[in-house]
Amino acid sequence: MSDELVHRTRHGAVLELQLDNPPVNGLSGPLLVAFIEALEEARLDDDVGAVVTTSAAEHWCVGGDLSQLAGGVEGKSLSDLLHEATGEGPSLGLVDRQADLLGAGRHVLAIEAFDKPLIAAIDGSAAGGGFALALLHDIRLASERAVFTVAFTRIGLGLEMGLSHLLPRVVGPQGAFDLAATSRRVEAEEARSLGLVWRVVPSAELVARAIDYAQEICRRPPLGVQIAKRLLQRSRDHTLRQQLEAEWPYQVAAFDQPEARGAIEAFLRRQTP
Repeated sequence: MSDELVHRTRHGAVLELQLDNPPVNGLSGPLLVAFIEALEEARLDDDVGAVVTTSAAEHWCVGGDLSQLAGGVEGKSLSDLLHEATGEGPSLGLVDRQADLLGAGRHVLAIEAFDKPLIAAIDGSAAGGGFALALLHDIRLASERAVFTVAFTRIGLGLEMGLSHLLPRVVGPQGAFDLAATSRRVEAEEARSLGLVWRVVPSAELVARAIDYAQEICRRPPLGVQIAKRLLQRSRDHTLRQQLEAEWPYQVAAFDQPEARGAIEAFLRRQTP
């Protein structure tokens, strides 16, 4: 089932994960679980240097798949519905089932913990939870067809999947409030000006350009890249001192790697008269 929802394609050291939940790539529980399973496989595969997330549908990911509620919601809590959708109920203890403090956040943390470069190639809409999923990527490339919207407040719901944390760190507090309170549509060029995406490229070139970008990253020593990602993630909530204390042990470990020592020796040879 997971292979049907997330297709895996290798491009050298780059793994493409193509979301495929017709008709509009709703972020269903099974799709979210399948995506995280694919990331875990990629994390453990040293031959994978970066992951690019694409879409097989007209839209990149439009958030919650409301078709999962077709059986009705009477007598069920939101936590019950989530646990049913993701199939995680049997793995949770009584307290986590009845007083779940994380909900979908459990899956957000699993994506955030992925320590290899994660690149989104966004064609079409990224809405609600799909918008949050896009922001969990390190770099977002978009086509001219891309549209972003928070969506939750339009139907009277709050923010979830980390949007309240991620959005102000990308667009600032005023921009985040505007996007959250209005749930307005943000098209590609405005998204670029706000910092929601890194580059806007033609739709026909999007996937190839994203894979080329990922391959460029893969040509760097992988340990240094993964250390950089971890440190940049931690900087969101660290003081300068805490960040300095996080940097130094990683630098000591990286210095002992053959790739780093070889690069330093090569540099020194070029500088020697």
